Amino acid sequence: MTSIQTLDLEIQVNMTADRFFNSFKKKEGNFTDKTEAVSVHRDDPKSNSSIQIWNFIVDGKMEQVKEKIEVDEENKSVSFLAIEGDVLEQYKSYKITLDVVPRDGVCVAKWTWEYEKIHDDVPILLNTLPSLQITRVTSRLGYCLN
Repeated sequence: MTSIQTLDLEIQVNMTADRFFNSFKKKEGNFTDKTEAVSVHRDDPKSNSSIQIWNFIVDGKMEQVKEKIEVDEENKSVSFLAIEGDVLEQYKSYKITLDVVPRDGVCVAKWTWEYEKIHDDVPILLNTLPSLQITRVTSRLGYCLN
């Protein structure tokens, strides 16, 4: 029997919390060498949410995920909830939350992945979720992993 599991990762980012948070708040795509395209499908400024469609390559295969993105400006938090796509073939639910915490002129990006496998034989999250590319982008841009 599967249950909701979590994975947490903290990354120190060498820029202000506002600048880092705003790059996600503006719903700008974070491209990696595996990302083919990101498009904003629907943007709702009143509710601070949008729908984005990501096309990327995983193990040589083109995959897609449609995510609902919600922004909490007061708490500098952004959540990404998969609502359609290849990732939901292996997971009942899949959500990433980014909390941006100011710290001495820089910030800490706290990433939390929440997921529930369809069955116990599904590989662990680290081997399958393309959204971990986000952390690679953060690292490649010269940020510090904690």
